[in-house]
Amino acid sequence: MTADAFELRRFVQQHFLGRISSVMFDPGYRNHLALIADGYDVRVFLDDELQDGCITADPDEGFVQRRAFLRSSGITDMRRGSVSIKISKKVSRTD
Repeated sequence: MTADAFELRRFVQQHFLGRISSVMFDPGYRNHLALIADGYDVRVFLDDELQDGCITADPDEGFVQRRAFLRSSGITDMRRGSVSIKISKKVSRTD
């Protein structure tokens, strides 16, 4: 019997400590680009609730800025609370 290809991968999840942002001139932009370039999936949580449409997240300052979906695309929504950034990457095992 051959092994399933998915058995050769393991799921790695970590917390990212620092600011991330998809806004070019924001201090967290480089962090966001580096995570994406390294193949990480980035998920932002505010008070343990997954945030969709996140533009900027800063765990130290305790805020998340999101796109406001109820209005025009230029409107953003800022919320404060306990922010955590979780990153995950599937890593192939070579053994």
